[in-house]
Amino acid sequence: MKRHLLDPQLSQKGYFPLDLSINNPFWKRNDVADISVCHEYIEQQRISHGAFLAIGGYLEQRALYQKNERFNKGIVRDIHLGVDIWAPAGTTVHAMYDGVVHSYAHNSDPGNYGPTLILQHNIDGQTIYTLYGHLSLDDVNKWEVGYRFRESEIIAHLGTPQENGGYSPHLHFQVMTDMKGYQGDFPGVAAKEELEQYKDIVLDPMSFLE
Repeated sequence: MKRHLLDPQLSQKGYFPLDLSINNPFWKRNDVADISVCHEYIEQQRISHGAFLAIGGYLEQRALYQKNERFNKGIVRDIHLGVDIWAPAGTTVHAMYDGVVHSYAHNSDPGNYGPTLILQHNIDGQTIYTLYGHLSLDDVNKWEVGYRFRESEIIAHLGTPQENGGYSPHLHFQVMTDMKGYQGDFPGVAAKEELEQYKDIVLDPMSFLE
């Protein structure tokens, strides 16, 4: 990884791909929404891969959302638009580039992002926005719209399941070219029928990290 979104000391221990897709046989037999099962699976994968940080999820179709009412109103939204990086709660989160705080919010309903921070960046003349979700509540009061963060500066910490929307601790990282009027929030999951409208707005986060 050229850029580290989480604690550099943890990043040096290496990344490994984590598959939460509907095609993974493990999730056909187990409940991906069960935090303890998810945590145990991640630990097993850490040992298997000999690395520490689990990463994955861009455009991954997940059973997790198919079982959640929040994502099943009208059409089934089960395709993940960001990338997730799993690490212990309290792990530091770092700015990908120099940027200013565009907006933030505590999206507190179950299954949502929990504390969420969105930064605005100018990269080679292009404006992009980076979203950091599932953060710690302790950070929310430290943010201020317009505040400028420097590349690699600590911007937040990973939240616990009790504050991050009810998930095993991880960072949801997403890159957008247009906020479409959203403040402190942006869809992180889409239906197949919606992917066309997002293809030029939501970029592949891995292209910014690798």
